[in-house]
Amino acid sequence: MRSSMKIRKDWRSEDRRREARYTLILRAGVLQQEGATSFCLVRNISTAGLQLKFYTRPILNADASLRVGDELPVKGCVAWIKQDTAGIRFYEELDTMTLLRVQQKLRSNRRRAFPRVTVETSAILRRHGRRIFANVCDISSLGARVRSKAKFHTGDRAVIELSGLPSIVAYVRWADGGDAGLAFETPIPMQIIAHWIGGGTRVFG
Repeated sequence: MRSSMKIRKDWRSEDRRREARYTLILRAGVLQQEGATSFCLVRNISTAGLQLKFYTRPILNADASLRVGDELPVKGCVAWIKQDTAGIRFYEELDTMTLLRVQQKLRSNRRRAFPRVTVETSAILRRHGRRIFANVCDISSLGARVRSKAKFHTGDRAVIELSGLPSIVAYVRWADGGDAGLAFETPIPMQIIAHWIGGGTRVFG
């Protein structure tokens, strides 16, 4: 009996070793579980699952949906948690093309490499010596989308003030009436933006 159990265990270990994984550096993702949304960093991925670093502890053995860049969400289950790292097992294996797209760092002028989280919070923008009150519609480490009664112009420089975060210098990347996409001059570290979102800001999946 012991010999049989040892053979079975070795077979499972060998099967896990054969499963190819591709190391990913600073691939930001958005994790959703039971209505909660949080940022994370994907560390490696295979066709069967992935490993991520989290800033808000996920729920073990619970359904999870993860989105990287502009890719469609992949769904699975949180299979294990160790310190600040978790593993997700996909419900359906990823096809090779999707795996390669998720693995690659996509150029920002073509597709968004860092996903944004939809939020609902207010902000103050300082532009040309004036204070503008605005609503933040979504945010990431690299930028945000805001809405205001004031009109924006592409290339404008502004300082955005958000409760709980230091002032952020940003530039208007695009403008459409009172809506504008801001690019932060200095990216906000992932852990800071993740903790800020987890501190009470209204978040939508």
